[in-house]
Amino acid sequence: MLSLTSIFVVVITFSVSNYSDAVTIQLDNPDNLSSESNNHLTGPTSLSSAPTIAPEIQSYEVKKGDTLSQIFELKGIAASLLHRILEADVEYLSLETLQPGKQITFKYDLQQALEVLILHIDVARTMTFIRQDDGTFVAQKRESETHWHSDITRGIIHGSFYASAVKSGLDKAQVTEIAHLLKNKIDFRRNLKSGDTYTIITGQEMTGDTSTGRQRIEAVSLQNGSRVYNAFLYSDGHYYDEFGDSVLLAFLRWPTIKRFRISSPFNPVRLHPITGRQSPHNGVDIATPIGTPVLSTGDGIISRIGNHPFAGKYIDINHNGSFETRYLHLSKILVKKGQIVKRGHKIALSGNTGRSTGPHLHFEFHVNGQPVNPLTADIPTAAKVPDTELALFKAYVNKQEALMHASLSPNSLLVTGSSQITRLNRENEANQDIYPLYDIVRDKYLTKKNATRKLRF
Repeated sequence: MLSLTSIFVVVITFSVSNYSDAVTIQLDNPDNLSSESNNHLTGPTSLSSAPTIAPEIQSYEVKKGDTLSQIFELKGIAASLLHRILEADVEYLSLETLQPGKQITFKYDLQQALEVLILHIDVARTMTFIRQDDGTFVAQKRESETHWHSDITRGIIHGSFYASAVKSGLDKAQVTEIAHLLKNKIDFRRNLKSGDTYTIITGQEMTGDTSTGRQRIEAVSLQNGSRVYNAFLYSDGHYYDEFGDSVLLAFLRWPTIKRFRISSPFNPVRLHPITGRQSPHNGVDIATPIGTPVLSTGDGIISRIGNHPFAGKYIDINHNGSFETRYLHLSKILVKKGQIVKRGHKIALSGNTGRSTGPHLHFEFHVNGQPVNPLTADIPTAAKVPDTELALFKAYVNKQEALMHASLSPNSLLVTGSSQITRLNRENEANQDIYPLYDIVRDKYLTKKNATRKLRF
């Protein structure tokens, strides 16, 4: 016959085993428990009131000099886990450059193992890495709805254009981009003189009422004596003068002198050839022999170079407007970060670095931060606005010029140093008769293929 003590132990063991994730009970000697203390364990109340342990969430703000490996070590996360996350990031390289002030969120499961990592790129964008059942991670890029808010800055040059523009409120990156846009039209060092004027329309990307930190130059007008030099950002992301002629050289379609076989095409739902998982292929793989010269497909600035464990040696180029190109698996990099390059500039030699099934060049083309097929996408490869769009383009130019030349009220003028700056919000612009043209152009952009991400108002 079983004793009362034995029966009690069996009952408790059975009851607690079903809630082992929530609570642990240890009984050293059941004989020491009084009947009064046992009464509250016999009913369902004790089981339903067991505490729930929620997954732990931690946040970390990136500091100057931080590396991802240092952050993981600080958090006590194994290097092997970091390796798996970098593998999931190979098509994005979002974790390659951590900027001070950015937030990283770590979510742990009940066993305190890392389950989710979230990189907060800006207020509208996150990159989330989610652990799978086999221990690998998949990446998900998420983006909130955004729109563009425009300001107008006017200035008078005293001394250099660079110093005057910075005093008027433009930042150094914007001034550099303006100079790059008009470099084929005017020599900023030799031709500009005191008293010349400029008007710039800049755009700030917003989500709701909050800036994402992204900006763009939407229009430039620089008066040098009796001559005026203009550049207007159009719906294809490229810049043209008032006649529809490109102010910069158009893009090359291929990043090599001759064409090679495409070993893996652009495919946002591709099955990865090594892992077998669905993984986006954000570019094209060009079957180049090792050592093949790699060319910049357009004018731009080298924004990033690196050596990734999976992408290998790589280069990012920021092109004026909305464009960025990326070149992976290189054997040798021939440029430096911050260097200005022209279309056709030899920037690297192709290779087989990183994780690769064989020698090739992985080439990407991004429009407004979104990868597109570089061989088929509607990117500016011609030097003029197409004749079929010229009338619409000129209507758009008339609207931009009306904004830049709108009459000023005394309260809208702000003098900063030797430059004059005027900031006119489109919501408050007094000259309302320009909006019909504005709406015509906007409606055309929104109906054009992929145009909703190219130019927003």
